[in-house]
Amino acid sequence: MRSVRILMFGALLLAGCDDDPLTSRTPGEPAPPAQGIQAFLQVDNDRARPGDVVRVWVKVQIGGETDARLGSYTGRLRFAPASLQYVSEAAMDDGMRVTNPAGAPQGDLRFAGASPTGFTQLTLYEATFTVQKEGYLDGLRLEMEEVSAALSLTNLTPALRVAPQVFLRAGN
Repeated sequence: MRSVRILMFGALLLAGCDDDPLTSRTPGEPAPPAQGIQAFLQVDNDRARPGDVVRVWVKVQIGGETDARLGSYTGRLRFAPASLQYVSEAAMDDGMRVTNPAGAPQGDLRFAGASPTGFTQLTLYEATFTVQKEGYLDGLRLEMEEVSAALSLTNLTPALRVAPQVFLRAGN
C-alpha cells in the first residue's frame, strides 16, 4: 500500500511539472527585490523565427525597502548582430531620455535618462528588432553602467543587480 502512495505522489509531482522544452515558457519578470534596484530585459516573443519582429524592453524594479526614486541611469543593450537587426526605438515621454543607436550594426545600443524628481515609468528603453537567426536570446544582454537616486543624486549602482535571464512580457 505504501508503494502505491509513493507512486501516486510521484505521478502528481510529474503531472505538475512542465519541463517539456517545447511547451515551457519564459517567466514574465523576476521577483521584485526587497531592497536595492534590479534591472532586467523583457521580450515579447521568446520563440521568434527569422523574419519575425520582436520588441525588447529594459526595465527596473526598486525594492520596497528602498527609499529612493530613480533619477538617472546609463546602460547598454548588447545583442548578436547576426541574430538581431535593429529597426527602431520607442519614444518615451517620462523625463529626459537619450539613446545612441550608432553601434547597432555591431550589436551595441547605448541609452541614458535623467529626471530630477524621479521617473514614474520604470521602463528605461524599448526597441524593435527583426530576427535574423533563431536563438536570438542567447546573444541578448543588459549592462547597466550607472543608476542614481532623484533629488539626492545618491549613487544606487552598488545596490544594483542585473538579472542574467531574459523574461517574457505577456499580453502584447
